[in-house]
Amino acid sequence: MSIPTAESIFTLSAFEGVRLIRIYAARQPEVPIEKLLPIIEHIESDAPNLDLQASLYLHGLIGMECPLHGNGFYQACITAIVTKHQPNWCKAMKQGRIRFLDSLKQDDRDIFIAAGLAREPPPLEVVMWWDTVSGYVRTLTDIEKMELAREAEVLSLEYERRRLKALGIDKKPKWKGLDDNFAGYDVLSYDIGEFAPINRMIEVKSTVSSPLRFIISRNEWEQAAKFGAAYLFHIWDMQKTPPILYERTSAQVAAHIPTDNEKGKWKSAEIPLGI
Repeated sequence: MSIPTAESIFTLSAFEGVRLIRIYAARQPEVPIEKLLPIIEHIESDAPNLDLQASLYLHGLIGMECPLHGNGFYQACITAIVTKHQPNWCKAMKQGRIRFLDSLKQDDRDIFIAAGLAREPPPLEVVMWWDTVSGYVRTLTDIEKMELAREAEVLSLEYERRRLKALGIDKKPKWKGLDDNFAGYDVLSYDIGEFAPINRMIEVKSTVSSPLRFIISRNEWEQAAKFGAAYLFHIWDMQKTPPILYERTSAQVAAHIPTDNEKGKWKSAEIPLGI
């Protein structure tokens, strides 16, 4: 069976097809699931309106303990699709329940309404569902951010290898961000010094923001301030193919660093590239 798209299985008709498949499977447990589809199509008057192939695939994603009736059935269908397919809209779930629901197309919003997930005031089980599923989405987003960050670090390592070779420096850059989370920078490279190569500490950033900008933490800036001119920022614009590198010195970034006051200390800052 080919894998259908999230859009084709995220429909009330696909959900209803799953319900029918499981009802018939319970009645005729000796019949293979695939052979139940012609039976359903022959008996059920609503069958022509259902995509039973999509329903069959969705059936395989949902645990057999799923209830066949009530809000729990629809909630299990939605959970399976979010965790297995990560539809484009699922990232917006981090924005909060109502804001997310308001961002959906009417057909998609109707599915959440049918699942009882838009109830006001939301009962505890609805709150727990939103917390669980949106927590998964946050984890997924964190993984994607880490993958993008690692890709940018690899790009910086390759860039530094070429740069060192061009300068005639017989050293290779080191991936400190992978080996030591407390190093305070991602790549250790080198520059030409008066008598021998000198260290060059590089903090690597990836961005897909428009206008181009990146986030710096207080700890990262404290490291940059400590190393001064030896500390450099690599910012990769990952929207471009291939990605484009922008380099910034600590002095260039310093102009955008906020100051502490009696109300508190800053923890992170958004730095514009100002191309």
